[in-house]
Amino acid sequence: MQSELLWPSSQRRENMTSKPFSLPHGASGMEFGDFVVEFGKDKVVALAKAHGDHYTLHAGYVSGVLDIHRTWTDIDGTERHQTVFAMRRADLAAFLRDLMPMTTGMLRLVRRLRLGWLYRNDLDIVLGLDPVTDQDISGITRRRPGRKRLVVDEDRLRDNVRTPEYLEQIWDLPDGAFSVVFGGRKIGVGIKATDQLGFARLYWFKLRDLSRFFSVFQDRLVSTALQYAIPRERYVDYGVLEP
Repeated sequence: MQSELLWPSSQRRENMTSKPFSLPHGASGMEFGDFVVEFGKDKVVALAKAHGDHYTLHAGYVSGVLDIHRTWTDIDGTERHQTVFAMRRADLAAFLRDLMPMTTGMLRLVRRLRLGWLYRNDLDIVLGLDPVTDQDISGITRRRPGRKRLVVDEDRLRDNVRTPEYLEQIWDLPDGAFSVVFGGRKIGVGIKATDQLGFARLYWFKLRDLSRFFSVFQDRLVSTALQYAIPRERYVDYGVLEP
């Protein structure tokens, strides 16, 4: 029974992952300037408002095929679709397993953070710049009128950002994320976490290290995905794919 709760069956995992993505304020998408991301029950749509096309990641719960496709409208008004990438859902577990060494490598970027080290290096802690929880996101966003999209409310974000007068005040705050700042420039993200015994500890990672990691991870992700990609000449075998 315990192992079943810790690692749910494949059917239970399917039910869990097929639930709609939930955002604060009853929204189903987010806007970041010109860039928009919208979440559906089994798909994610990304688009730039200045362009007429968009990209959709479809989970393929029914078809058994996970695919990314581009949608655009021709000058004659006809909607077009083109599959950019596709793989069988049956291969998804093996694909993720091949990426596991890279994802676990990300944990090596996380370091212990000590207040004395912050003092010696003239670093500050800034709260409110790194929303993580639903409560954090809800506090700095609003729903755009007439649309089910979240946008950052500049006034709320400004009011939410604060710098403790003393670094030791971090111990009196709830667990969560914060920014590590040097000379007014954000250089990393810190995390306060309390273990099961009630001991609070601080960790952090450098933004520079994270950028380097994702540069390498991106190349590994693409090369690994291509190993599991459905060949374009076989798209005709799947009714949902467009060459």
